[in-house]
Amino acid sequence: MSKEVTDSTVPSLTQYFGASEDKKDEAALPLGLAEATAKVGSLQLEDNHHTTKNEPEVCRIFSENAAQPKDPTATFFDLIGGNQSTDSNGIISDLGLPTTNEDVYAARVAVGTEADRRRDAWIPNEKTRQCLIQCATAAPGTYFPDKELLTMPGVLLEEELGDAIGEAVSMCLGEAEAAQRRALTATDVTQDERGLRELVQHGAYRAAINLTARLLTIYGQGRGRAGHPSKHSPHSLQLWFTRIALLIKTKAFGVASAEAEAFGQLEKPDIFYQFYPEMYKGRAGSIASFSFRLLLAELPMHCGKPKESLTKLFNVLAVTRKMLDNLKKGLCEDGNPMEISEADRQDSIRLWTGRETRVMHSIVNCALVLKDYELAMDLMGQLCDREGAPRHALLSALGRLHLQLGDISGAEVCFNEAGESKAGPPGVRELVDKGLLAIAQSAFDEAYVAFQQASQLEPSNIMILNNMGVCLLYGGHLKEAIAVLESAISSNPVHALQESLLLNLCTLYDMESSKGRMKKFALLRQISRYQADAPTTILEKLYG
Repeated sequence: MSKEVTDSTVPSLTQYFGASEDKKDEAALPLGLAEATAKVGSLQLEDNHHTTKNEPEVCRIFSENAAQPKDPTATFFDLIGGNQSTDSNGIISDLGLPTTNEDVYAARVAVGTEADRRRDAWIPNEKTRQCLIQCATAAPGTYFPDKELLTMPGVLLEEELGDAIGEAVSMCLGEAEAAQRRALTATDVTQDERGLRELVQHGAYRAAINLTARLLTIYGQGRGRAGHPSKHSPHSLQLWFTRIALLIKTKAFGVASAEAEAFGQLEKPDIFYQFYPEMYKGRAGSIASFSFRLLLAELPMHCGKPKESLTKLFNVLAVTRKMLDNLKKGLCEDGNPMEISEADRQDSIRLWTGRETRVMHSIVNCALVLKDYELAMDLMGQLCDREGAPRHALLSALGRLHLQLGDISGAEVCFNEAGESKAGPPGVRELVDKGLLAIAQSAFDEAYVAFQQASQLEPSNIMILNNMGVCLLYGGHLKEAIAVLESAISSNPVHALQESLLLNLCTLYDMESSKGRMKKFALLRQISRYQADAPTTILEKLYG
């Protein structure tokens, strides 16, 4: 079995990377399924029919704007990335779980509104709280906190990242072919958020990382500035959020962890508005977004430290639940007796309940990485029992969790109950569930029929075509399996040239003939033509 298909130590980033209508490229889970994926042998069988995500593909960026910005695109709230891709050794993609839309960013035309207050609310720890009180009560310019109370990040990559695809093409196909490639770089776009948006929308993630380094230099947080004091703003922290998320997207986990270390868990005083009373005029709350907190809590999972992530996620959950408890007691989120209208209170409860759900999803992911299935099942049960919960999707996800445990009968019960909770004929989700169940029973022909029916409902769904190819292989039809995957790429190269399908196809080429190298080079040509960036795992597979 190839390593890139069998390792299962790293969770995906769904909680903050959202999903788009084109997201069909999750990696597989170990033997069986896991939240949204089923793996058979050395290939990846995917199931990710879930598109209701509220978090961006990589993150969202925002800035404080004038009330009437001259350029309507100046506020950068766009989704970053065209489609989501989990790691080849990714564990959880999304469990098929729906996420709330309550936490979507909106342009900040007015500063300090009720919407800002509820979104930015956070309970600081005691040490930070005391420091913030001193900031608020001291005469301007007289309070100087200890250096240990400051967050002092800086870009650690000493050089800009190059074009990985171009380097691979040059190595395998020659300089002449590499010269034909036209890759978008950080220098080719405007040096601002619009340029960053353009890079990410083109999938040029490494170039986007390079641009974040340039933009962070403006804040005194560029190369060589780690450990030096600097001021933070919503814009600078969102740039950091973007950068760290992009580093994870490109699987640069070591760099992401090193650059994120300065932020800790975003609990130091200078991450709160109160630390800058003259700049923000009494505004309170966290300058960093909630999604940034969640990203930093999950980051250790990507570095092989899931227990550390579990501890951090439970800390975030505890604070979130304390804030909800305060709201229900008639207080504001941080426990202060501030007057809030009933409508605003209900909006706050709805927002923070949605965030609580997101953290619970992350803990389920982390529990599965640790193989703590009891914790995962318990949290899934809590989610199912929530008022207004989308039981259809949750029961489907719970069924896949049963499959990962090897409990076929339990999975069947969940799938049946999920089907009963949905009116109308079976949709893509139900057909995919049926295919996964058949896979668990080694009924590959039956699974193929189910995925084929799902493909008729969504002909452009690459995930389903990928699954069909895997089923054909294990049904003894190698050439037909290759034909299905090659057809998927030829019919939709922009979206089909994704990690799991490419890794599967390379594995099939290796099984078909010792001369599969030329076919892999043909794939490399297509990647060079249609993709701005690609994980090194794919490139190494193509020319290794």
